[in-house]
Amino acid sequence: MCSNANSKRDIAIITNQEANKVDIIDLKNQKVTSQILVGKKPAGIVVDSSDNTIYTSNPGSNNISKINLTNFDQKLLFAGKSPMGIQLERTEKILFVSNWFENQISVVNTLTNKIISKINVGKFPAGMYLTDSNLLFVAIKGENKLTVINSKSLEIVKRISVGKAPYGVFSSSETDLLFVTNVQSNTVSIINKKTLELIKEVDVGSWPYQTAFNKNTKLLYVTNQRDNSISIIDTKEYTKIKTLYDVCEYPEGIDISYNENLIVVACWFEDNIILLDLKSYDLIKKIKVSGGPRSFGNFILEGYE
Repeated sequence: MCSNANSKRDIAIITNQEANKVDIIDLKNQKVTSQILVGKKPAGIVVDSSDNTIYTSNPGSNNISKINLTNFDQKLLFAGKSPMGIQLERTEKILFVSNWFENQISVVNTLTNKIISKINVGKFPAGMYLTDSNLLFVAIKGENKLTVINSKSLEIVKRISVGKAPYGVFSSSETDLLFVTNVQSNTVSIINKKTLELIKEVDVGSWPYQTAFNKNTKLLYVTNQRDNSISIIDTKEYTKIKTLYDVCEYPEGIDISYNENLIVVACWFEDNIILLDLKSYDLIKKIKVSGGPRSFGNFILEGYE
């Protein structure tokens, strides 16, 4: 997309569920640079920085879009019906996909475009997180559980009780903690990724959707859909310390650009994303997108060129 060696920048990849498009946003220049037509009702997103490839789950067309951001080549992968959450094992390019209505996880070899296994996990699997130690955590919304799977053997390791209607599962390599958004109990479950024990349920706003972990401050930002707010949790003390109100209408996906000092939030009902200053939380800019932005997953690609 850019040939200048000094043109590296962070980009945000926004899935737009109503427009059936992915928008690419240059966070340095704070503008939309590309819009890509994908499958129907795109929601989930995975970014592979090793080869500038992204994957979106398209529940409306029962497939996955695999897009090379260097040449914008797109392939459609079948990964079972009603794909929602997606996670990628980046070495072997194995994609894990939660199939909402099939109550399964599809395991897909993205190089051959073949489903190599299916795992029964429970009623209405949604968000997932894959750790560096080969553990796949799956939110089971219909059973108030978190299913833990060994991503190599594909065996279920443990089932953990969490809050009511868990939907999102998030973490980062910079923390031993895992965060589960429970949309009907208005809580975030904090779990130790190593011991697989529940540490605490933290009250947040109404219908928490997604989280972003600040590796520098150890603060967790939680989007609350029906409160139009962001809760801030101190992950060292496991307590909510602040709420940012009226950030936008129906905030969903949230991620952090450290290079640009920004918190990026997808605002579903406003058809835009907002950029907040990472330190002051001041609103920097609103950027119009295609329509119905969600970006369910980590959606910022650092150092894109």
